[in-house]
Amino acid sequence: MRLNLAALALTAVFCLSPWSGFAAEGAPSDATDAKTPPATELADPALAAPGGAPEDADAPPPFVTRPKLPPQPKRPDMTYATSPAPTEFRGLAWGTPLDQAKKKLGLVPVTGSRPMPNTYHKPDELLKLGMADVGTVAYYFPKGVFSGAGVVFAGESNFFMVKDHLIELYGPGRQVGGRYGWTWTHVNIDLRLRDGMGELRYTYEP
Repeated sequence: MRLNLAALALTAVFCLSPWSGFAAEGAPSDATDAKTPPATELADPALAAPGGAPEDADAPPPFVTRPKLPPQPKRPDMTYATSPAPTEFRGLAWGTPLDQAKKKLGLVPVTGSRPMPNTYHKPDELLKLGMADVGTVAYYFPKGVFSGAGVVFAGESNFFMVKDHLIELYGPGRQVGGRYGWTWTHVNIDLRLRDGMGELRYTYEP
């Protein structure tokens, strides 16, 4: 009985506060979850050719933005990022207009059983990140400019390979609950593993 109650409590925590937390501490977060699809809102069936495909557990998460917070007092940097924030994702600079991004990468809209507005993918995407195998890579254009990216992958081994790759690039990062992340002035990176599926989200906030 005690085990069942503990499991229900953990389930409630994850359901009620899926990507919040990093923003309040000076680190990445979501935003209808909170503003990191934390982007706050990625496998291949969901990124099928036009015509759609059945919704899948590893489909791209919807893009969500973090809420605007009132000015906060300066706090010590708790993210341990030792390198500058990334200025682009897979060769596409943050803030690139959608029409330019389409020409540069050949992006096409994500199709599936649920609407995915302003979400695109590259048909010939390299489904690797460091040594990890990934299922989907999505590019987000919520206001017509490149503002985020989402990557979905399966399994704990891929999670640790993605995490090691990012630590090598940006430093140790910061653990908050079940999430791991890095934050800078305009860029946030969130990483988590839940129910065997991993999600990596980049959010750009000019």
